[in-house]
Amino acid sequence: MESLQPHLKCKKNEVNKAVLLPGDTERADYIGSSIFKDSVNISKNREFHIYNGTFENNPLAVCSTGIGCMSAAVAMEELIHVGCKYYIRVGTCGAFSPEIHVGDIIIVTGAVRGDGASREYIPLEYPAVSDFQMVNALIQRAIAQKITYHTGIIRTHDAFYMESPFAFGDWKKRTNIWTQGNILGVENETSTLLVIGSLKKVRVCSILVVAGHLMTGKKGIKNELHKSIHVAITIAAGALVDIQKEKEIKL
Repeated sequence: MESLQPHLKCKKNEVNKAVLLPGDTERADYIGSSIFKDSVNISKNREFHIYNGTFENNPLAVCSTGIGCMSAAVAMEELIHVGCKYYIRVGTCGAFSPEIHVGDIIIVTGAVRGDGASREYIPLEYPAVSDFQMVNALIQRAIAQKITYHTGIIRTHDAFYMESPFAFGDWKKRTNIWTQGNILGVENETSTLLVIGSLKKVRVCSILVVAGHLMTGKKGIKNELHKSIHVAITIAAGALVDIQKEKEIKL
C-alpha cells in the first residue's frame, strides 16, 4: 500500500496536476472555498493546506507552502512525487522599483537567488528562471482581464526583516544594489521554486501582489490588497487552465 507523503499527507495522483502555490494557509482556504468549484480538502498538516477543485470547469489544486524557501521546497518536492506538473506561486512582495506601486501585480520572469535552500540543490551560477510558456499564459490572462501588470526580476531571500525598516543597521544601503539593478521587488519563496522546477522538469512561475513599498514606506490597505490578490489568483488559475490545453514544448 502506498504511503502518504510525510508532510503533505497525500498520495500519488490524489492532487490535481496544476497547482496554485500561495504561502498563506488562509489564502489556500480562500481559494478552496471561494475560487474553486466542487472543492475538496485533501489534507491539512502544519503549514500545508491542499484542496482540489475546478476553475472554468477544469481541474486545479491549491497547496499553501508556508513562509520561506525550505517549506516551499518540501511542498514542491512532495507535489512532484505525487504527480503534479504545473505550478504558479500566488504571493505578495515588497517593491523596490519607483515605477511600481502598492497593489500592483508582478509577473516574475526570474529571481535573484538570495535564499539558502536552492544552494543545497545546485551552485548559485545556475539561474532561477520562470517557464516562458507559463509567463506568457499569465500575460495573456492579465491582458484578457484588462489588468495592468509588470514583468521582470525579483529577489528572494531568507531574512524577512533584514531588507526592511525593521532591519538591523543600514537596510537602505544593503538594498541599494537591487534598486540600481532594476530588481522589481523582494519576497521569500520564488527562487527555490523556480530552481526545483528547472531541475525536476516541471513548469513553474510566480505572480506577486505588491503589499508594501520599501523605498517609500507605503503599505497596502487590507481590503484593497485583498482585491488585488483576488485578481492575481484568477489570472493564475486561468493561466493554469490555458497551459494545460497548450501543446508542450519539451524542456
